[in-house]
Amino acid sequence: MFTFCLINIFLYLIILKVNYFYFKQKMYFPFRLAEISAFFITNIISLIIMLFFFKLQVILIVLFINCLLSYSLYHIANMIQTSPRTKILLDVYYFKSIQKTDYLKIYNLDIILENRLQRFISSKQIKINQESIRLNIKKSFFIEIVFKIFKFMKYL
Repeated sequence: MFTFCLINIFLYLIILKVNYFYFKQKMYFPFRLAEISAFFITNIISLIIMLFFFKLQVILIVLFINCLLSYSLYHIANMIQTSPRTKILLDVYYFKSIQKTDYLKIYNLDIILENRLQRFISSKQIKINQESIRLNIKKSFFIEIVFKIFKFMKYL
């Protein structure tokens, strides 16, 4: 059972990596398609294998582990992709040492803004026409709730 759980986790990570390569950063807001696909593919493969070899309790445990793994990796990836501070730390770790002027050529305010706008566009939250940025009305319900929560928190 323990061995199967480790194999399952390893399988999930491989499928996730392949899916990131295939889907890139395409989103079905708020999730990336790579993560959704990896979650379902891993669960289906595990379920098919486990139905022949394990009891129901083991199947539920492995599916629960897959849910926890998916939840954790989603938030780790989300933190890395949305935080400029994390991006800078990972870049400094990768380069070991880099001059600030050289780094500004590969990562600056324009690149940060473009990356964020592309994420919003891929999740269909905004539309960009010429030089204007507009909120997508169909996707605005969630944004409206978040806005109201932030507004409420501001006045506390």
